[in-house]
Amino acid sequence: MTTARVGPSDWLWKEGGGYYSETAGELLLRPILPDVGRPRDRRLLDLFEKHCVLNAGSRVLEAGCGRSPWLPFLGRSLGCRVVGIDIEPHAADLARANLRGAGAGGEVICGDAFVLHQRGDLRGGFDAVYSMGVLEHFADVVGRISSLSLYLKPGGRILTTVPNLQGLNWLLQRLGDLRTLEAHVVYDAPALVKVHEAAGLQTIAAGYVGFFDAYLSSSAGSASRLRRQTHAGVCRTLSRCAEAWLRLLGGRGTPEMRYLAPHVFYVGRRGPGPGSRAEAVR
Repeated sequence: MTTARVGPSDWLWKEGGGYYSETAGELLLRPILPDVGRPRDRRLLDLFEKHCVLNAGSRVLEAGCGRSPWLPFLGRSLGCRVVGIDIEPHAADLARANLRGAGAGGEVICGDAFVLHQRGDLRGGFDAVYSMGVLEHFADVVGRISSLSLYLKPGGRILTTVPNLQGLNWLLQRLGDLRTLEAHVVYDAPALVKVHEAAGLQTIAAGYVGFFDAYLSSSAGSASRLRRQTHAGVCRTLSRCAEAWLRLLGGRGTPEMRYLAPHVFYVGRRGPGPGSRAEAVR
């Protein structure tokens, strides 16, 4: 089932593509972890804690993990047994380095997360599956969500976040690079619920998460130096304004608004039946 038109995004994740600025060696020395003292990461952690029912020993999978900050955090701080999957070898290497650098255990598999559910040691074996900034790059998203749900145990939870490219975030990405903007399907919360329920999931919660993140957008795909510099300057100014607002109000007064929040999220559960409603990607 095709739900939207979207441009290619493979170029973003390649080494030198602009999305990953760190090397594996740098991550071994300075691993990247969520900063749960900041509202955005604190509220993302709230989604895991409130809705994903994670405990020490819970088995958790990240689809499209890249150099994920959350895999080592969930392994170290919550005691989860973590697995990451990424189709891009460079991204998988970064994820392994970040895990090692953080002193966290876990496994990173280089492969297609929408196909590997066919492996007996992975299918139906996870308490939670999550993806962050992955599903918005695909037009046939319902079948892909169905594939991810097959990793879950009955009753297991799926958490999806996508960048909220509405409002001010849309304007910033349009300023930064049209090609990158066209590599994303723009979701609001009802649309994200719709595609997950079409894949047979039972909705637990959905909405917007985070106050504002001026660095959500990217100019990495732009060939224009002037555009990249202008975009960086605007993002830097807005980031400083947001920081000043946070300090002024001590972290209060930071509503999660449709036209400002950096992420749209969905949390659902897999039902007790043998499969989901839509046909999985094969």
